[in-house]
Amino acid sequence: MADDNQTSEPQGPASFAVLGLLAVKPWTGYELAQQAHRSLRYIWPTSEAHLYREQKRLVRLGWASAEQESVGRRPRTRYSITEEGRAALEAWAATEPGYPGFEVEGNVRLFFGDHMSVEALEWSMRSTAAKARERLDEMVGFVEDYLDNGGPFPHRLHVVSMSVEIVTALLAVIEEKFATGADEIAEWDTTKDRGLDAATRQRLERIKKRHSLRQK
Repeated sequence: MADDNQTSEPQGPASFAVLGLLAVKPWTGYELAQQAHRSLRYIWPTSEAHLYREQKRLVRLGWASAEQESVGRRPRTRYSITEEGRAALEAWAATEPGYPGFEVEGNVRLFFGDHMSVEALEWSMRSTAAKARERLDEMVGFVEDYLDNGGPFPHRLHVVSMSVEIVTALLAVIEEKFATGADEIAEWDTTKDRGLDAATRQRLERIKKRHSLRQK
């Protein structure tokens, strides 16, 4: 059982994402990293190093157990969720989620695009659109696998498919907006001091109108 100091450690979505994977089935550390690469990187990306730290932290919290196995001469650790871990996952699921956040590097560059050249900003936009398309193609590949044979966990498809639909819809919007934005930027003579020109006013009015329609 974890002590008070351990359970007082701050827990974020990454911790519960790894805990959620352990709730599906036990994994070795390597298998867990592979599954996170297949799934979590699309909904809550984290580095492999952070993932391995989370495995050990869940054990320290008493939310996961670690059992040593031997494969030939190489030892490996298999992680399993504990009853305390299942209780923690259920408790977390009953809390209010945080505000949605977006980590799109191309959008950070766009926000400061007036400090770039037209060529650099256009390239950044087109590159982001291409990467969104690449991610979208990867996820549609999973969808085809789900439809063909149910994927590795067919009993979970009712929730997985809903999550995948949300992510693929966002990726499609990112691809479209960055591609059309790149086309517009390509027509600029400079990225600086354009201010509230006709295109900018039209864009802001479009945002306002879209929000107003959703309010009705």
